Amino acid sequence: MGFRNPTIVVPFAGACNTPRCQDVFVYLRPESNGVAVESAIMRGVGKVPNWQKNINLVYLANLPGDFLNDKGVIKKHYLTRVKFATKGRNLFTPFMRKIFREHYKVEFGEAEIIGSYEALSVLGLNEEELFSLWVSEDDMLVVNGQTIKRVGKYFIVNSDIPAILHKNNAKTDIAVMIFRTVFWGNDFYNVVLKMTDVLLEEGILHSHSQFSHVFHYSKGPFEQILDAVGFLYDSTGNHLPLQNIRFYNFLLEKGLSPLEIIHFIKQPLLQFKNAEGFIEEKSIFQVTKDLSYEESWKIIRSATAQVLL
Repeated sequence: MGFRNPTIVVPFAGACNTPRCQDVFVYLRPESNGVAVESAIMRGVGKVPNWQKNINLVYLANLPGDFLNDKGVIKKHYLTRVKFATKGRNLFTPFMRKIFREHYKVEFGEAEIIGSYEALSVLGLNEEELFSLWVSEDDMLVVNGQTIKRVGKYFIVNSDIPAILHKNNAKTDIAVMIFRTVFWGNDFYNVVLKMTDVLLEEGILHSHSQFSHVFHYSKGPFEQILDAVGFLYDSTGNHLPLQNIRFYNFLLEKGLSPLEIIHFIKQPLLQFKNAEGFIEEKSIFQVTKDLSYEESWKIIRSATAQVLL
């Protein structure tokens, strides 16, 4: 049985070449997809001063759930987090073990650390119940982009992943928008707040902090490439070349090969030496959040190693 092809409302405009422009992906969560939310987001953009000169919608598409499922887009998008949700403690690096011990005051070898898929069985919960488990701040840890929740005697890795994959099924379409803008970092976050204001006014959201329940946006240059890998297609279902993304071209111009760029996306954990000379690990998405292209390039050049999972 065939799948539906994407519906392209605004075809992608092609790569931008001006020094300050960047393309930020905004895609709606499956449970919030719909014309009402798309319209609210556009009205939020319209509240930004001089938005006509600084922000342009250069792509709008509806990607069918069965199309995304067939290509395994969501699993690939959350690849590292899915690995940890599946394998749990077995993927913890020495650095992660150290941070775990310092945060929870428990020896790593003595802790009941389980992936979220094992937790579904052990705790007898469904995906949404596991995702909704509330814990105190002291019982929560985020390290290398992975979340750990202490629930009773168990330490559950990436408890949200089963719910995310369950919600993104053959029946749940995803609307994808790309905004070409000269706004970076906090300036684009202010645009996000304008979008959120409208969602609040229309009762779609109840607090600013909940906007991530309704939509995702690319929070840094490497996320722009990650989002392009997953969500940039034409009406026949063919993936548009990554050369359409300016940061991808920027990295090519710096001498990275296409394989090296994708390797950073698939294996995003990097090691750095801190001021005291100790090794720290951070996700490339985390460490380049809100940075410019040049700043992101300096960051990856300062890395001492890439952690392979």
